[in-house]
Amino acid sequence: MRLLSMFQERESRDELGIGGIRDSIADQLFPGTSTIQTRLRYVFFIPWQFARLDERHTKAPAFPAASREAESRLLAALLQNEPTSAPGIIGREAGSTLKRMPSSVYWAALGSWGIRRADLSLQQYFGQADLRDVARRSRRRRDDDEWSEADASGEVWHPQLMKLRPLDFPESAVLGLTRPESELLLDLWRSRHPDSLLTWLALDMASGHESIQAVRAWAHPRFASFPAQTRTLLDHARRFDVLVRGAALLYNLQLAEMGNRQELEEAYRAELAKWSADEAPSCRDWQLSAFWPRVLGQGHTITGETQRFIEAWHGLSQLPSLVSPADSEEARELVGKREQRLKGPRSRLQNPAVLAQWGGRAGLEPLTYRWPTTTVFLNDWLLGWRQS
Repeated sequence: MRLLSMFQERESRDELGIGGIRDSIADQLFPGTSTIQTRLRYVFFIPWQFARLDERHTKAPAFPAASREAESRLLAALLQNEPTSAPGIIGREAGSTLKRMPSSVYWAALGSWGIRRADLSLQQYFGQADLRDVARRSRRRRDDDEWSEADASGEVWHPQLMKLRPLDFPESAVLGLTRPESELLLDLWRSRHPDSLLTWLALDMASGHESIQAVRAWAHPRFASFPAQTRTLLDHARRFDVLVRGAALLYNLQLAEMGNRQELEEAYRAELAKWSADEAPSCRDWQLSAFWPRVLGQGHTITGETQRFIEAWHGLSQLPSLVSPADSEEARELVGKREQRLKGPRSRLQNPAVLAQWGGRAGLEPLTYRWPTTTVFLNDWLLGWRQS
């Protein structure tokens, strides 16, 4: 609808509490990724700069400030070395006011992929700087009776990382990967996440297939060649996206009605009827009994209440007699109570002051399961793989 397209969500919010399901699917398909990540080579920049701080015997109390200074130098180098059109440089606009540094954005990925071998948080890493320094100063005897300094970074980081660090880093930093860096990542993905779609796509491109841009993972031209388990999970992901879109449309319709936004009310009512006729039927034969085992137990909270909400919405949206959920008091009550339980006094449906802040669109961003981030990563990876 043209009117609805005029309204953009100011932030991507989980209005109906389905984030645990979304992230469970995304983690299985594209482990280590996040929607706030930008370019792939940051997974090398971060350990390189931290190892450099360790080499300078940076003390634990000084490590957070030294880390921020190092990341600021990295930003300056990237701005100097990359064209102004280069996307994905973290901090390009924010500069010194940047709140979330790249090390925080990529820390989980470093652990998931095996780049970071120690199981510790970023703050714990900072706090253990003195312990690493003691280990670094210790001596160990080689078989040939020579003495050499122990490399404490090998306990935290993959041993190949420092061999790949340019001598003039960070001054020479650019976003493009080298062939050895892409080779290391592929080895790590294969060993740590052999069944992920991330790994399958990288291997597929390594064998000569081109990187293909697709709006959604399930629209990829090579979908039929994906492993059977991956195709099944993507089918669940596609249907779940369709299903929750209908609930979000009904939620926005109710907000438009309560806010006396007549044009929006008419637009959402029409869009919901269209969804019910054109999209909802794709969920008719969807077996939730096969869906739940694929998403539960993957490290994300998916409560029984969330499961009951999804099951109830699925049942209501598939009633043959229902032209549109907008005409169902039961569907309205289900969505309304769900929002109220999740938000309490901040419920838009209960609090006029909060409703007044509604921008005309909420919770309607498609579920991409971090596919946009993954496509950028894979394109970066492929360019490195093709380097001589």
